[in-house]
Amino acid sequence: MADIEKKEKATPVTPKKPSKIKKFFREVVQEYKATTWPTRHVLLQSTGVVAVILLVMGAYFALLDLGFSNFTKYLLGVLGIG
Repeated sequence: MADIEKKEKATPVTPKKPSKIKKFFREVVQEYKATTWPTRHVLLQSTGVVAVILLVMGAYFALLDLGFSNFTKYLLGVLGIG
């Protein structure tokens, strides 16, 4: 009987740790609550800035493409290839 008591004392009971998945989702919820979302005005303003930049860059690359394609056609014509 003394052996049984020694075995029980030798293995301390540790509290259960939460699983990694539960910990992950708990941290996701905490981060979500800490997030500050932009107001409607700021969101629309940022969207407008992005749209304008996209239009300007699109026009810029269209002009570059047009210029390079015309230059290539010209070179091919001069060289007698095209």
